[in-house]
Amino acid sequence: MFCRVAAKELSILAPHLAKANVRLIGIGLEELGVEEFMEGKFFDGELYIDTNKKSFKDLKFKKLGFLNMVPALISRVAREAVRKGKAWKVGGDMKGDAFQNGGLLVVAPKGEKILFEFKQQNPADHAENSDILKALGIEEPANLKDASAVDESVKVTDLECEEACSMPPKK
Repeated sequence: MFCRVAAKELSILAPHLAKANVRLIGIGLEELGVEEFMEGKFFDGELYIDTNKKSFKDLKFKKLGFLNMVPALISRVAREAVRKGKAWKVGGDMKGDAFQNGGLLVVAPKGEKILFEFKQQNPADHAENSDILKALGIEEPANLKDASAVDESVKVTDLECEEACSMPPKK
């Protein structure tokens, strides 16, 4: 669910990026779930798959161990992502390599320099859209926050968190 929420959030920028002639490119780490991801229209950009995870290694994106994963999945940022995923009805599961974190790069034309870099510390966190626009020198639209807002009445119960995170129920 976490990658779907992050992809949908990032895709809110797609029309603003296109207007500024900026390409939105995603790099996935495996074929598992790609077809469903594309059918769900979670990402409004170009998508490439790096099954060898070379780009993830070269960019030094962190791979979590089991002991890091448990607290990450019950963190505030994870609960917020689950709430957003529920409100946006993105579905999802924890199949595949959930231990590999990713990130985001904003690269100048022709790759001459990195304008902005974000590395995930938690599988559920992602770069803020406003930071991405700022790095590109694109004025933030007044309604940007509204586009990603979630109805505050949408709640995430412990059971839903456990189902989304595949964690055992609390005792």
